[in-house]
Amino acid sequence: MNPFARRLNVFAYGILAGLAIAFGGVLFLLSKAYVPDGSFSASQLLGAFLFPVGLLLVCYFKLNLYTGKIGMAFRNKKLDKKGLNVFEWLLWILLGNAVGAFAIGFIVYGLTFISPEGAFTTAVMNAGNARVMGFDGESIGLMALRSALCGMLVYIAIYFFNRLPTQFGKVAGIVVPIAFFVYCGFQHCIANMFYIAAAGVWNANSMVGLLICILGNSLGALVLDLFVKY
Repeated sequence: MNPFARRLNVFAYGILAGLAIAFGGVLFLLSKAYVPDGSFSASQLLGAFLFPVGLLLVCYFKLNLYTGKIGMAFRNKKLDKKGLNVFEWLLWILLGNAVGAFAIGFIVYGLTFISPEGAFTTAVMNAGNARVMGFDGESIGLMALRSALCGMLVYIAIYFFNRLPTQFGKVAGIVVPIAFFVYCGFQHCIANMFYIAAAGVWNANSMVGLLICILGNSLGALVLDLFVKY
């Protein structure tokens, strides 16, 4: 495979991963829109257990998800054999994820015009606005912390999926940590791309918040990988 074809392959599998995560986001929004809230915030809880469907698709179809790759990227010896620089590899993955997540987000944004006062539109707007970060120190710190914790939990999910021998273990290894981060409101950069596009909240606050989220997810995964390695 020539260098262009390799990069195109990485990019294409990144797009598919972005679509998968956005699909998990759609399931979460449907839960928030149509499940009555009760004890333990039932809609949030159900949505948290539906969202991991996206990462299960990524893992079983071997797609390229930035938050799933960054933690172990610098230990990937296969990249050298393929003649790919790790930073370029990660960038193509992230760009592909963005294309996939934004594409589904734009579709959902269009659907909200059909029923602007509906429950689903309200859920979309609430999710999007929750990703709009203030420029004060507390907001920036919370975004960085929630993003780093999310990065750690995604790393744990991928680690369990790769290491556990049974299918039940692999699925549980994905679902439990991912559902935990969603229920707790931690920030996942690819999911945030989808929510921002779906709600149409394009401003400096959301874009800076997205950048901090990418850095936080990366740092959380890399720190945990160092802990696992040493």
